[in-house]
Amino acid sequence: MSIKDFFTKLVNKELSPECNIAVTSSEKIERVELSETPTSIAIQVSINCNIIELTRNIGIHLHYRLKSDDTEATQVQSNAHKFQLHLPTFPQPKKVNRKQKLRNDIVDWIHSHGSGWPTKLCADTQGKEFIVSLTETIWYIDMHDHKKLEERNYHIPKLFLEFFGRANPESYKQSRKPFDANELNLHCQALAPYVTSSWILRENFNWLRDILDDFIIVISNYVIFLQHKRDITAKNYASEFRNSYTNY
Repeated sequence: MSIKDFFTKLVNKELSPECNIAVTSSEKIERVELSETPTSIAIQVSINCNIIELTRNIGIHLHYRLKSDDTEATQVQSNAHKFQLHLPTFPQPKKVNRKQKLRNDIVDWIHSHGSGWPTKLCADTQGKEFIVSLTETIWYIDMHDHKKLEERNYHIPKLFLEFFGRANPESYKQSRKPFDANELNLHCQALAPYVTSSWILRENFNWLRDILDDFIIVISNYVIFLQHKRDITAKNYASEFRNSYTNY
């Protein structure tokens, strides 16, 4: 998220409903400065810079100087940590495998949409649990071939498609195993509660909420399909067994 994006979300109360900054449509950002404390020397920065990197390296206190055509410049100050969104952090091994790369890309994906969790604690608990669950679900489907769902008209939402086609069982000297209804259902059940979590109901996750729900519904429906297929196979096997026993 850029310094400019942060200001827009701040004014629109997307980061916190408690924020009450009155800015007219004619007022524009003239310049932005950062400082370590409210009274220490501030450093001017570009409004297009990444806010997380700047607040980490320079300071958490933002000073927005606004100016319109017919008024004097005014200044808005904000503690970036108060409204800054946080992302979960994971240990990074020297050599990242495909699954870890997928997890990292999902974190970056959430960041690219200007989303995150309100506190570092939330990010490293609720956020981390969600990222892990989503990663495990996508990885399981991909390892067992996500195209199987498409072939049977169970369509994964387009927003998630960039994360598929990465798992390659052959590289692990494994063949693609068929889906197991029980295993897939466990992943579905683990992911489902996040659709109603308090953090995903915040405005900064509006882009994800409904799509995640659609994804879970697709998985759930495919589980039902697999269970039905398994039941038919079991009945056919039982029927063949009875017939062979009778003939014997």
